[in-house]
Amino acid sequence: MPYVLGIDLGHTRTHAAVCRYGDRSWTDPEVVPLEGGREWVESAVHVTSDGAVLAGRAIAKQGPPERTVRGLLHRVGDPVPVVVGRQAYPGEVLTAALAGWVSDQLANSFGRPPHQIVLTHPAGWGAHRRRVLHDALESARLPGALVLPAPVAAAEWHAVGEQVDAGTVLAVCRIGGERVESALLRRGQAGFDLLAHAASPDPNAGTVIDDLLVEHVLSGLDKPDDPRLRARLRGGCLRAKEVLAEQQEAMIPVPAAADVPIGRRELDHIAQPVLQAAADQLARLAARVPDDELSAVVLTGGTARMPQAATLTEATLRRDGIDCPVRVGADPANAVCEGAALIARRRLAPDPQPAPAPANSPAAPEPPIPGGEEDEIDIGPPPPRPPVEIAPLEPPPRRSAVLLRRASRGAGRNGDGR
Repeated sequence: MPYVLGIDLGHTRTHAAVCRYGDRSWTDPEVVPLEGGREWVESAVHVTSDGAVLAGRAIAKQGPPERTVRGLLHRVGDPVPVVVGRQAYPGEVLTAALAGWVSDQLANSFGRPPHQIVLTHPAGWGAHRRRVLHDALESARLPGALVLPAPVAAAEWHAVGEQVDAGTVLAVCRIGGERVESALLRRGQAGFDLLAHAASPDPNAGTVIDDLLVEHVLSGLDKPDDPRLRARLRGGCLRAKEVLAEQQEAMIPVPAAADVPIGRRELDHIAQPVLQAAADQLARLAARVPDDELSAVVLTGGTARMPQAATLTEATLRRDGIDCPVRVGADPANAVCEGAALIARRRLAPDPQPAPAPANSPAAPEPPIPGGEEDEIDIGPPPPRPPVEIAPLEPPPRRSAVLLRRASRGAGRNGDGR
């Protein structure tokens, strides 16, 4: 079945969603597992000694750790290349390699590559970073991939469930794992236009809350603080935080000790400084918009699952005299990738609206696959990139190795990573 792909490449996690074409219509966005049933992978790659790229859980099985690159978005467009072993790679090439890995995982699942890919990026990126990432995606055999600001995708996702009138403004705040990013977007006839944005200069989001929760647990333990204990506690704290988004109490496992209970009110107290800073950032940006033009405030990102995020945002907006509703979807962590898939779907063709069949009419024949001679919708050919068979936990080393060797040679000649 033909499909389009939206990829949300976040600072800490990468998510993906697809829209499929069948029965002469497009499906709604569907978040897809990237490996082992999990809906996300870490935004990181591991470059092996022979130049192949690994992602997902395969990273944890590899060594040495110095060949693993994280913080990919920070390195896109950086004139200083990323040095892995004896090789230097532009940050955008490694980022494109992760996007290619995601695409190949789904090509393996669906039996064909996507017809269109939309990849999101932070709202603050300028033309240079967008251009070098686009060029890297072309080199990674992802031709025609569109890159656009993440708040635009989030706004499109919101507009599916709630009408946003043309000319009004939508405020979007993404409270992710590492960054808090806010943006203002105006609804036009063809979509959303980015008006302004703000971002926290330092990490101040979900990972900071995790750190604070780890410190809270450690303060009540009569155990030495060693790196292995801290790492295991961090995983338990992350899971407890996710449980507390739905329940009032969770348990944090402690090695060789009794589990530590944590309640939602206790977590709210720990997270309050981080979430209040996010609400203040958003309120300062929203204050620029006249009340009669501000349609709504939309919270996205994994940390927006915490009920206190919406509660503090509403209180902060009221404090500053801003009157508009605050919206949080059922799955704010996936809002951006779902919105990206919607944009990818729209770029190919409008949703068909076939007339209803007359009563007692014979069954309609099986609808043709888009791109066939009988199809009424021209959604274009798929990217010229044949399906690749992929091992369950590994990306195609042949393609990645060629890509990275080419990038490495270019970095060596130019001395600037591009």
